[in-house]
Amino acid sequence: MKKVLVSVWLGVLLLWAVSGFAQTGNAQLGGIVQDVSKALIPGVSITATNVDTGVMATQVTNESGAYNFPVLQPGTYRVSAELPGF
Repeated sequence: MKKVLVSVWLGVLLLWAVSGFAQTGNAQLGGIVQDVSKALIPGVSITATNVDTGVMATQVTNESGAYNFPVLQPGTYRVSAELPGF
């Protein structure tokens, strides 16, 4: 099995709690997956797991290696990346 360092670039390390006049109570998470040579990796399964509730959400990176969780409950999340063969 090939060992590849996958760096997950997060726009914001801590989740953005959406704030404003009508606070919605939602958060957002997104980023780009690259290998050690900075090549973008499509098809990576990204899972965000709320450590307090155990609720999981999964997205797959697009052709540009990008993923986005547009609506998450605010909290602390464990983020993992998985791609068969890596």
